[in-house]
Amino acid sequence: MNKIKNKFEDGKELLWKKVDPKDLKPGDHIYAYRMCGSYTHHGIYVEGGRVIHYTSTDNKNGLLSISEVKPKTAPTCPECGYQENTGRGVIKTCLDCFRRHNGTLHSIHFFKYGAPQWGYLLKIAGTCSTLSCDKSPEEVVEVAKKSLRSNGFGTYHVIDNNCEHFATYCKTGVSASEQAASYDDFAKKCRDAKERIKKFVE
Repeated sequence: MNKIKNKFEDGKELLWKKVDPKDLKPGDHIYAYRMCGSYTHHGIYVEGGRVIHYTSTDNKNGLLSISEVKPKTAPTCPECGYQENTGRGVIKTCLDCFRRHNGTLHSIHFFKYGAPQWGYLLKIAGTCSTLSCDKSPEEVVEVAKKSLRSNGFGTYHVIDNNCEHFATYCKTGVSASEQAASYDDFAKKCRDAKERIKKFVE
């Protein structure tokens, strides 16, 4: 019974524990929820209250491209100089710019590596991975900084090349996104269902 209780407590921590910004260390893979928790935005904490993260390189490939939301230019951040909807690709901002969405500052969470299979299955996509991370914090930060200097993470794509791909690559050398895989799987199931209905009607 205690074993089950401990697993449940670990699962709660995995999914809901908020991180105090004071506890962040260089090389940490962090994320913040967006759009009422429907997806997560990821980045690598570097130092001095700064995060290197990957944003859409083109509006048409963004997650909101299917909506009627039009881009708008926000004021320049007095803390880091970032201006929303102008900086593209791999960028370095303050924590507040990283976690701000639609004017709201969202809580920060640690992304967990080496998650046990049961925890992975219980997870909300974009919170953990079964991948292991053997890199030192210094190596992780250097990979992120190198990408920042060269803006070298290619063209953004919500399924194939997003912010979680970037942060996971910095940590593990593997470009992977659990939430994109979940979304893609859901989309395929919808397409399959549509095809079955179409054949049935015909």
